[in-house]
Amino acid sequence: MENFKFASELPYPEVQAEDALSEAKLLMPSYAGAGSELTAIMTYSFQSFISPEDGELRRALSGIARCEMRHFELLGRAIFKLGGYPIMGARTYHSGSMVNYTLDPHKYLMQNIAAEEAAIVGYERTVLNLRSESVKLLIERIILDEELHIGIFKQLLNIL
Repeated sequence: MENFKFASELPYPEVQAEDALSEAKLLMPSYAGAGSELTAIMTYSFQSFISPEDGELRRALSGIARCEMRHFELLGRAIFKLGGYPIMGARTYHSGSMVNYTLDPHKYLMQNIAAEEAAIVGYERTVLNLRSESVKLLIERIILDEELHIGIFKQLLNIL
């Protein structure tokens, strides 16, 4: 089986510090809301824990979880640079109940694809509402990774 690439080779842009609390608030749902990077980290980690130890599925899920953790870090730093506080919740506190605990790999891979597609739509909507060019560039860069993740999940479905 091939080695998956979990992130685009392009660098992540640096977010410029500015007083833009409204912009920081726009990032919170993607940072730690129900369909957020935090939820993706926890979901993909759980899925890797229940996958065969020596399998490609486990390696892929772990790699994608680490990539989502990088997104989580970048969004958290951006939120703070914009004048916000990167707390673990957007309108409600984050909870383990937001994690997808489906045990069937076919089902959870399909759900992961849908979650990544929804994340991209959310990011695209966020970009339309942002004024900060550096934050827009960061979000557009993160979208490239999410698109790669969809492709990986589709490949995994084909080999199960």
